[in-house]
Formats: sequence, C-alpha cells, structure tokens
Amino acid sequence: MKFTAVRLYEEEGKRVSRRVEQTLDDLDPGTVVIKSKYAAVNYKDARAVTGVGKVVSRYPCIPGVEVAGTVVESTDPAWRPGDVVTVQGGRDFGMRRDGGYSEYVRVPGDWIGRVPEGTDPFESVAMGLAAYTSALAVEELIARGVTPDKGPVLVTGGTGGSSSFAIDMLAGLGYHVVASTGKAAETDYLKGIGAAEVVGREGIAAGDKPLEDQRWAGAIDAVGGKPLDALLRSMKQRGVVCAFGNAAGETLTTSIYPFILRGVSLTGINGNHPVPERGTAWSRMQRGGDLRPRHIEDIAYTIAFEDLQAHCAKLIASGARGRAVVKFS
Repeated sequence: MKFTAVRLYEEEGKRVSRRVEQTLDDLDPGTVVIKSKYAAVNYKDARAVTGVGKVVSRYPCIPGVEVAGTVVESTDPAWRPGDVVTVQGGRDFGMRRDGGYSEYVRVPGDWIGRVPEGTDPFESVAMGLAAYTSALAVEELIARGVTPDKGPVLVTGGTGGSSSFAIDMLAGLGYHVVASTGKAAETDYLKGIGAAEVVGREGIAAGDKPLEDQRWAGAIDAVGGKPLDALLRSMKQRGVVCAFGNAAGETLTTSIYPFILRGVSLTGINGNHPVPERGTAWSRMQRGGDLRPRHIEDIAYTIAFEDLQAHCAKLIASGARGRAVVKFS
C-alpha cells in the first residue's frame, strides 16, 4: 500500500520538507496503524514544515504533533480496527518520531486517546493541543486567584489558535477579556469570539518605564518577547501572567520590579501531554464542560493536505488566523 506524507529532511545544513510517497515499512514501528482523517497545524508544526527553528530533531522525519482517524491495524488488545482515535502531543510524536502529516500513521498503543462517542474527530483535533494549552492557562489563573471581579484579562497574539480559544473560554466564564493583536482588521473576529476590547501590540503598556500603569489582573501570553515584557510592566498588584508562546521572540528582557514591588507572577504553561495523561482541563473542554469553547466553528477550519506547506509558510509570516486543520481525502 502506498500513500502520501510530508517528510522533513536536512540537506547541507538546511531543513526542507517534501511531499513523498511512502509505505508502512517506511514509518517508525508501532503496534497500531491509523488511517488519518484530520491533523492540526500548530505554530510549532509550521516551524517544522518550513524549516524555521529546530523543532524536529531527527531526520528524515514526518512532522505534525496531532492527528485523528480510524484504526486499521492493531496488535495492541486495547485497540481494534474501526476505533476512532486521536494522537496528540507528548512523547516524541512529530518531533523525534514520525508524526501526523501522513495519510497513515503508526504509533505505540499507549500514545492513543479515544475520541468520545458522538464526537466528530474533527472537533477533537480542532480543539486539540491549542485549546488544551489555553484551558491549562485558564485553570492556572483561577487557581492563583484571578477571578472576573479582579479586573480585565489580556490575551496576546489574539488571532492565533490557542489565543482564540483562550478568549472564548475566558469570556464564557464571565471575564472581561482584552485581545491584543497586530491585525486591526481582525477586530470583528476577536469580538465575535468573546473579546470585550481589542488593542494593538503597542496598547499593552502605556510606555517603556520599568513599571507602567496597573491595567491587567491576569494575562495569557502566546507570543513572548517584547509583548511579554510590556505585560509584566503593566500588571496589577499580584497579577498573574501565564505564558506558553514564542511567536514574538524566544527570549525575555525585563526588570525585576514587577516581581518585587507588585508581586506579579509569571508561570509557564506546557500542554504537550498525550491525551491519556490529560486531566481536568481536557475534561472541562468536552461537551457539557465549563471550558467548552463556544465558537469552535468560527476559530477552526479545514485545509487540504496538498495545501499544508503553503499554509505553514503563511502562518509563519503571520498571515493566518484561528486554527487550521488538515483534512485528508
């Protein structure tokens, strides 16, 4: 059986992705073979496919850290042909072992999560790591005492997939959500998914002093770099910033004053957990849960597998919004 995959190669010090014809023998070993139906496109996936940054650490390798589909072969007693399943994050999937950008995927059985009965596998991947990471951040804000009555919560990189879900979830819980974006044309989109206000990147802090006016009770930062510094300098007393992104930079330069004078907390969020190991945040995202996104169909959309590489280039260039999901034919 032959099928198509996007495989990443390292050639003369450069990382290059190609659409290639494969067989199951070309895939990494595993106990379960899945016929892919959907695969998500995260920012890290776009970096891998375009060769920007060293996301993948083994070559050649198929990138893509999330996929959903149907089991077609299994030697693991936990899984049978016909089971609708998903593989998302954790372990080495799509980074050190072949991942989801392939019409067929082979993985160990304990990497797999079952798509809940009655749930479209599109929905499982459309939310996926993006919504799960945001749900973890929302849970962290709540655990640290950032309640809706404390004041506005800022979400940076507002049009991105994770940020869009964060806006949706926070608004659903009654927070006054302010979305930060460099794309003024997307104001209607951001307000449509729950933002009460939209500000430009320069609107996060009033100036560049070590401490600026106290504006934000909490924040979810998906971009890092200078916007994260501006956030820290404009947080309210005992404000909390949850950070998980690096689209604006992988380093942070700031002063100690937000921490020692205002008691601001900066906490990192890592959502790269396989589905079988996810806890309350994942459960609360499902149907009937209080973190269930209300605008999945506005945030997520499908692209054809043959358009994956072009879309990844667009995403890296900040030309995409929301959450793209590859639909395999």
